Amino acid sequence: MVLFTQHWDVAPGRQQAYSEFVMSHYNPTLEKIGIRLVGGYYVAIGAGPRITAVGVTEGLRELDGALERDEYQEITSRLMAFVTNYQSRVLAPTGRVKLDKYTLQTGLWKLVQYWNIIPGMEAEYTEFVQNDHLPAMEKLGIKVVNGWRVVVGAGPSIISEAAAPTLVDIAKAIDTDEYRRVVRKLKTTYVTDYSSRVLAPTGRIDLPYFMKEMMKGF
Repeated sequence: MVLFTQHWDVAPGRQQAYSEFVMSHYNPTLEKIGIRLVGGYYVAIGAGPRITAVGVTEGLRELDGALERDEYQEITSRLMAFVTNYQSRVLAPTGRVKLDKYTLQTGLWKLVQYWNIIPGMEAEYTEFVQNDHLPAMEKLGIKVVNGWRVVVGAGPSIISEAAAPTLVDIAKAIDTDEYRRVVRKLKTTYVTDYSSRVLAPTGRIDLPYFMKEMMKGF
């Protein structure tokens, strides 16, 4: 399984037209060609680009096949009329976080942390993540749901994805001595190039899912 993440800013003055295009054309086309959409977010806290779209395929071969299709090339060319600062990444699981099938996580806020592992510290880093970082984050109420390595795209090369129901839950967690302790230990001992962002759901992926579920009973 791999993630295909796309990042961009909405072009000035194009917000309404952009929303209509994404909901009516872009998202359905990605689903049609085999990139299953599992999240749409905007950056509430942290560096841009401000919009993140997340899709998943069963593997690199399936993603390559989807990206080679004419429909993808055409719809992405049309997207560029509405956005700026476009970039993309391909992510694969690190194996350090137990990961079942990656599904749509409706309504969740994300705390996403980025870093590079210090060369030669991989074994010690893995032990720290599994025995300290992951338990501490879960105790604080922002469970790390996935860990990713960047296969294609700009670094840092490791991405930690934690989830919480609201921004308040994330704010309460990061304003604690325990959070500061575990992040300080991570940054001073095991990793470099650390940064983080808080992502809020846009609703452009969640809303069609909710509507589809509601209509099942009719």
